[in-house]
Amino acid sequence: MIMRYTKIVLGLLLSFVVGAACRLAQIPVPSPPVMSGAVLVFMMSSGYWLVGRYLAARVQPGRQS
Repeated sequence: MIMRYTKIVLGLLLSFVVGAACRLAQIPVPSPPVMSGAVLVFMMSSGYWLVGRYLAARVQPGRQS
């Protein structure tokens, strides 16, 4: 369980570092620069994560289909 949250925190930290590095290097950030684009990226990432959790819970070891 801790590993799942570690991946999320590391992903958020990496995203922050990439954004900060892009700003410092004065290059365009590799994401939409408007709020609706940021929400779209967040929702796609959340959907990917939630479906992964759902599928992992569905296919548990020792559980018959």
